[in-house]
Amino acid sequence: MKYLFLLSVLILSACVNAPKIISGKGSVYGVLSADSHSAFNKKMNDNQDITSIYGEMQTTGIKYQSDMVDYAKLDELYVGLIQASLPPQQHQITATTKGMSRKSIALATGDTLLIRNNTNQIQNFFIAETSVTGENIQTFPGLATGASASYKVELEGDLELLSEDNEALKTVLFSKKNMLTKRVNSGDSFQFENLAPGSYQLIFWYWRLGKIQQTIQVKSDENTRVDKILTVDNVINAYLN
Repeated sequence: MKYLFLLSVLILSACVNAPKIISGKGSVYGVLSADSHSAFNKKMNDNQDITSIYGEMQTTGIKYQSDMVDYAKLDELYVGLIQASLPPQQHQITATTKGMSRKSIALATGDTLLIRNNTNQIQNFFIAETSVTGENIQTFPGLATGASASYKVELEGDLELLSEDNEALKTVLFSKKNMLTKRVNSGDSFQFENLAPGSYQLIFWYWRLGKIQQTIQVKSDENTRVDKILTVDNVINAYLN
């Protein structure tokens, strides 16, 4: 069954339709997916060289289990394209007694979060940097039960949206200036159309698998295809380095 699923993903990836070309413009498109822990386990078994990240993980005794997150079914993968003069976007999220409606959001610095408070008490939300040296915090006015409000995200980088009143209310944020984002399911396609020719930066992100950044060249009257897989390897490699 697992191999049939992987085969279907490969077939779907190969059949992605390219965007329609607009004269004098270009586009970027592709497929973004997430690799599973089981795939990482296979790499460890196939490559036990102690100089590789797989060999080192073997010797430490750390091994991921099959009952961990099924990355092939994730629905909060993000692709970001950095471009100038980007109008602010709005991202909706709801706070409930069970937690936030979204675990993660990638957005541009200057975008707004439209938060609805569906809990049974006032919530005082704030945004904080998550880096070791990060000390910046952005606070917001209290949000009454049943009310909604828009908050502008002024901080940039790896962040968290939190509540002073309920520690279960948490959403991981990744904010970067002039970043237009697309949210996709694992294995789904994305596209950015009607781009002026030039150099662009693409960022692929999932909050538990880190980021992949790549500079691409968009050419006039051409489509540029970029497929990426976010993997456990990225996190392990960053940890070991």
